Amino acid sequence: MKDFERLKEECLSEISALGIQIGTIKEWKINTRAKSRWGQCKMEIDGTYSIQIAQMLLIDERISEKACKETIIHELLHTCNGCMKHQGRWKKYAQMMNQQYGYNIKRVTSGTEKGVENYKPDSRSVKYVFTCGGCGAKIYRKRDSKFTRNYRYYGCTKCGAVDWKKKTVRHNFD
Repeated sequence: MKDFERLKEECLSEISALGIQIGTIKEWKINTRAKSRWGQCKMEIDGTYSIQIAQMLLIDERISEKACKETIIHELLHTCNGCMKHQGRWKKYAQMMNQQYGYNIKRVTSGTEKGVENYKPDSRSVKYVFTCGGCGAKIYRKRDSKFTRNYRYYGCTKCGAVDWKKKTVRHNFD
């Protein structure tokens, strides 16, 4: 298993060396359940950040330390002012890191790019399907969330209609 604390400190040092100012990180967590993402950065109500890193990055020997650091840096860059989306300043900072250290930090990275040739997340079991009454757009959710509980109040991103039909199902969705 890779030394997460050492990798994290190296990433923080490399970012700092380029003069990039990151935000306050309240919590780091190794996510043992993540199957379809390498990491996640969440802004808390108080303006601090929580970062999760998929355990697979640390335990799978096929994934290099460099690939692991790319994910850690990707998430750290989200803590910079104005960098929660993969645009503008975040993109500029990612390019700076790539040029200086030879990384491949970008919005989405496949398993193959991480060194896991046959990596494919397990198919997820869909529990809810929501259909827009205005345009027929579909939203799939595998677990309860704010949206699944309050879907009647959300507008469709395609047509703007606030008219969802909810169907509870249990099947695999690829």
